[in-house]
Amino acid sequence: MLTLLLIIHYFACILLIILVLLQSGKGSAAGIFGASGADNIFASPTAFNAVNKLTAALAVVLFLTSILLTVTYNKRTTSSVLDSVQIPASAPVAPAAETPADTAN
Repeated sequence: MLTLLLIIHYFACILLIILVLLQSGKGSAAGIFGASGADNIFASPTAFNAVNKLTAALAVVLFLTSILLTVTYNKRTTSSVLDSVQIPASAPVAPAAETPADTAN
C-alpha cells in the first residue's frame, strides 16, 4: 500500500511539474508583437481547457497522496526521536542566578 502511494505521488509530482511548465503565461507573447499591457486587461479570460483541468486534478491527487502518506507514516512509527536521547543520571545543576531584589535585603 505504501509503495503504491509513493509511486502515485511521484508520478503526480512529475506530471504536475511538466504541465505547469507547458502552460503559457497570461501575457507571455504581449511584448513580442508590441501589444500593450492595457489590451490584456480588457481581454476575456481564457477558457478552463483540458490542460488546466488536468493540472487541477493532479494537484488534488498530490494533496491527497501527501495526506495519506503522512497518516500512513505516523501510524507506522510510534517512537520519537527523543526516545533515543541518553540523559545522565547525575547531571550537574547550575546555581540559581541572584536577582537584584535578593541582594537588596
